[in-house]
Amino acid sequence: MIRILPEILSNQIAAGEVVQRPASVVKELVENSIDAGAARITIEIEKGGKSMVRVSDDGTGLSRDQALLAIERYATSKICDQTDLFSIATFGFRGEALPSIASVSRFCLVTKPKDADTAVRVEMAGGKLLQVSETGAPAGTLVEVKHLFFNTPARRKFLKADTTEAGHITDTISGMALGNPGVGFKMVVNGKPVRHFPPDQDLLHRAMLVLGKDVADQLYPLAYRAADINISGVCANPVVTRSTANRIYLFVNNRLVYDKGVVAAVFRGFAGRIMKGRFPVAVICCDLPFDQVDVNVHPSKREIKFLSPQPVYQAVAQAVAAALKTAQQNVAAYAGSRPVPGSGVSDVREKTEFAQPSDFQAVQSAIPWGPGRRSEPAPGFAPVPPPAPRGRPPETDTDIPEQHLPAIFGQVMGTYIIAEQDGRLVLVDQHAAHERVVYEKLKHRHTHLPRDSQFLLVPETLELGAGEADLLTGILPDLEALGLVIEPFGGTTFVVKAVPGLLAQKPVASLVHGIVETLMETGDTGIKEQWLENCLITMACHHAVQANKSLSLQEMASLVKDLFACDNPFHCPHGRPTMVSFDKTRMEKLFKRVV
Repeated sequence: MIRILPEILSNQIAAGEVVQRPASVVKELVENSIDAGAARITIEIEKGGKSMVRVSDDGTGLSRDQALLAIERYATSKICDQTDLFSIATFGFRGEALPSIASVSRFCLVTKPKDADTAVRVEMAGGKLLQVSETGAPAGTLVEVKHLFFNTPARRKFLKADTTEAGHITDTISGMALGNPGVGFKMVVNGKPVRHFPPDQDLLHRAMLVLGKDVADQLYPLAYRAADINISGVCANPVVTRSTANRIYLFVNNRLVYDKGVVAAVFRGFAGRIMKGRFPVAVICCDLPFDQVDVNVHPSKREIKFLSPQPVYQAVAQAVAAALKTAQQNVAAYAGSRPVPGSGVSDVREKTEFAQPSDFQAVQSAIPWGPGRRSEPAPGFAPVPPPAPRGRPPETDTDIPEQHLPAIFGQVMGTYIIAEQDGRLVLVDQHAAHERVVYEKLKHRHTHLPRDSQFLLVPETLELGAGEADLLTGILPDLEALGLVIEPFGGTTFVVKAVPGLLAQKPVASLVHGIVETLMETGDTGIKEQWLENCLITMACHHAVQANKSLSLQEMASLVKDLFACDNPFHCPHGRPTMVSFDKTRMEKLFKRVV
């Protein structure tokens, strides 16, 4: 038998999509407060929001008739017709939140317009209207939700511990505070204030409060415009990373959303600067015409669709990349940023995997590693900051004046170059640094110059597994474009006939095995640009000078000079830092000269 569901039951079904946990209630109520023009919003919770959620604001408030209409399903002041639906400029618009919340809780709404003498109080329980009365209250709106899911115990039992639910609410408030820095937020948990964001802040200062002290002094502003797309926000120094993507905040027209394409674009902006398995910290704000984005995808309004997504993704990637490149111009501050707890920087192997956007992702001759010993005095280079990266073609001689480079003093542990610049101690990882130099040379040659292959006097043969052989067969033409000429030799055997000129003096078999193993692990050779990048990185890694190799002062100076001429001198292609620096204050703290 087919029947029409009772209104209360249909509201409870709708609540399953809109109200998943106490944090969902907070999100919907706070969005209503922002839509009402509130300058200050207070959120109070008890027992993780399961016992009570109270949201009060100083917004416009509602009249008695509007208050009664607001608790009806599909009643909204945000849109009027179909045209409005495809150009939504408010957070709420579906008219489902309040009736859905009221259907699964003991609900109370107190609201008063600024020009009214008294406020109206509406009380409900399980979706049933209990009482409507007049009361005294300040201008604005207060919504109190008690005993969430009291009438749907099956839903209530899926809620987590009080601290877990309170954590979800805190994250929700932090995210909404980031997207609305002009609005003040106060959060009270079990009677104790735990968060306070003052009103009338700019995004940078709001981000400092939300992201924490360990990130506050390592944030770089974003500012990028392309046609009618405007990107703003902040991104953190690549040394600041997290193990999940929960510190990548995405806002589209001030709405906190999730879009995997934008996350991938953030990774592209950080390309070559963070390691695989780590996630950057960023606040990305995309502003574009309201009719260019569809927010009516899911009742939670967290998912969106762009009318033309690629220009948005490109703008985000370019905004992040430009901010990091600008930050690199201040060498001392950029390289002197300290790893924060949990950043994953301190425990890194020599051969580190690199991050891709799909994870939430003849050149100047090689450095002459001659037989010289470290017996010459260090040249007296003036310690002044180097110029900004100029993107010069790596084929030309490195032309940075010596007085713009660090003074080189020696090498420790056979791995780290000691230098001084602008009153700061600088340590350079020789393998990571050389890897960056070789990578940029290889990439420039592949992109701008004819193929450079040096044929081997004695070709090398390779034996691969069946899967590896199939993969290698499919990419042979593209490897040849990189200067690596390999031909099948029957079965799973291949013969290497030529290699890129820059790599001619290095073992060939291990290089090809490394390329194949990397591509087997990443799994997808369909995105050509991505796996070709992997190949270039593997080539650079195999060619770069290794740790525990003694270098002369001349060799060290040549390496540092080439490094500072790179477009991205601060990270190896895997994302590891090439250098770190210590200013006088940090050194004195280490020696307890200052506290």
